[in-house]
Amino acid sequence: DDVIFDYAKGLTDGMAPARAEDAESELAQKDLLFGGTGRASVIDWAQKDHYSASDVTKYRENLLVQGRLGELNLPLTVGNMVSDFQAKVAREDALRRRKLDNRLEWMTMSSMSTGALSYDDGKISFSVDYGRPAGQQAQAPVGDLFSATTSDPIGEILTVQEFMYDTYGVRITRAIASRKVLNSFMNSDRFIARSGMVNLTGDGTNSTSGDPVDLNYVMDGWGPSAAQQVVERATGVSFIEYDSVYRTRPVGSTTITNTRFFPQNRILFLPDANDVSDIGNELGLGRMLTSPHPEGNWQPGFYEWEQETKDPWGLNRGTGVKAFPVFPHMDLTFTMDVLA
Repeated sequence: DDVIFDYAKGLTDGMAPARAEDAESELAQKDLLFGGTGRASVIDWAQKDHYSASDVTKYRENLLVQGRLGELNLPLTVGNMVSDFQAKVAREDALRRRKLDNRLEWMTMSSMSTGALSYDDGKISFSVDYGRPAGQQAQAPVGDLFSATTSDPIGEILTVQEFMYDTYGVRITRAIASRKVLNSFMNSDRFIARSGMVNLTGDGTNSTSGDPVDLNYVMDGWGPSAAQQVVERATGVSFIEYDSVYRTRPVGSTTITNTRFFPQNRILFLPDANDVSDIGNELGLGRMLTSPHPEGNWQPGFYEWEQETKDPWGLNRGTGVKAFPVFPHMDLTFTMDVLA
């Protein structure tokens, strides 16, 4: 499906032009790159479960028996057969919805991580580039990776903030990162200097060399969260911890694999919401577009359907959503790979 939307960017000159007191004002000009009409493709993501004719027939027969027994309770036979089938259907309804939620999350976070979205299942294939410049994608720290004691997390973030403000006029005030990245802030030996402590030699005398001091063991209240708070106060960036995964298991296997939606070694820097609003469009930085579906009473979002009028008489239940993400301002974001 195609969803058509209109959006407009604010005045691009930054200041209104001067005019004589009695002169007619100049017509406001818009940047055509962000003005006019946009078009986004919306793809139908859906799954269904099939219940054979014998499954449904046995369920209906047990319902009939249960109704005729009235007050008589036979929990080991009729009651369990009815409740087990109902629980199975409800459980599989929830599982289908969860898989759809995972698909939407994958589309969003893959796009934000790489600045593009590619999909190929052998039947459907597409690739969308949202326009993040190469110099803002998966950049390495200017100094050492955050796993090194010589790293400078505060300095690296300030450098990104300065670049984004000088280039686009936006303030970087939000960032998404894994717990592993946030824990790595305290690896920097600059935090040891901040504590007023120095390294100790083997004989216990103060020295600038020797075994490193681990502040976790010598200062109460110190740890990864304390280092994170220091970095946030110094840079004005609020960090959002993100470690969400989806689970996969090959058919016939007992091995479950947790797959991350977002790389564990990457930081995603996001512009301040007010700065994006000033640039101007109703989509903001980005949005998941959804389309109406007849099985959803012609409302956008998730829909469910059921088919039970076929021969042989069985039951099909399905859940779906017509959706696709749009990011008109991906150029206002920056990603940095800070761990190996």
